[in-house]
Amino acid sequence: MAYKLFRNIKSKFGINAPRLLVRTHIPWPLRMVAVGVLVGAGLLLGQWVFETGLHIAGFEKGRAQEQMTQMRSRLALLERENLELKGEKFRIAQQIEIEQATHKDLAKSLQSIQEENVTLREDNAFFRNLLSSDQGPGPISIYHFKLERNPLLAGEYRYRLLLLKSGKREQEFVGSVQFLVTGEQAGKKVSVMQPDTAALPGAKPKPPAINVSFKYYQRLEGVFQLPAGLTPKNVQVRVFEAGNPQPKWTKNVTL
Repeated sequence: MAYKLFRNIKSKFGINAPRLLVRTHIPWPLRMVAVGVLVGAGLLLGQWVFETGLHIAGFEKGRAQEQMTQMRSRLALLERENLELKGEKFRIAQQIEIEQATHKDLAKSLQSIQEENVTLREDNAFFRNLLSSDQGPGPISIYHFKLERNPLLAGEYRYRLLLLKSGKREQEFVGSVQFLVTGEQAGKKVSVMQPDTAALPGAKPKPPAINVSFKYYQRLEGVFQLPAGLTPKNVQVRVFEAGNPQPKWTKNVTL
């Protein structure tokens, strides 16, 4: 037992004793600084290696940044041009709307002037006939006829008619007026007499026509109803003399 203890002590302090390493003590703050320097150097080295690899591969950071700056400038320029084009488009659209509205107003004014011109011509001829010489029994003239559809009531039409008696006007003209309306209904040609002279069984007979009585002229205004689906194409104005079942004067008006 004593022998083993002696051998252990001898092994520790003799030739066979383990080597003793003497190290310089480095404080922990210095170690942290050194580690930080090594890490930073490693990052810089890695970045250098990365950029060198990109450069070798044909990629240059400065050129890429320059191209990026140029692309951003180009994008800003295109955005400004886009805004300007949108504003120009809006102004052109407004101008087109104004021109279209003006065109419609001019078209309405032109149509109104044309209608007024026709009316003035008819009135001029009307007064010329009134001032003409009274020689012989003058005929009846259908000077003006106009037919307008009522947009609020289907099938209803308003008419305006001007009759003029020329020549000798001492005697009063007595007669009647009828309208023969020709049009299309369900693809077929249909003719309708207005006023409608056909009476229902057991009902009072309808007046055969619109009675007129005048010495110089007479204006007629009224409405009549056409069958549903009938589109008038032509109207024949018929003027009857009292006691004569056949129309003595007619005038065809194309609608």
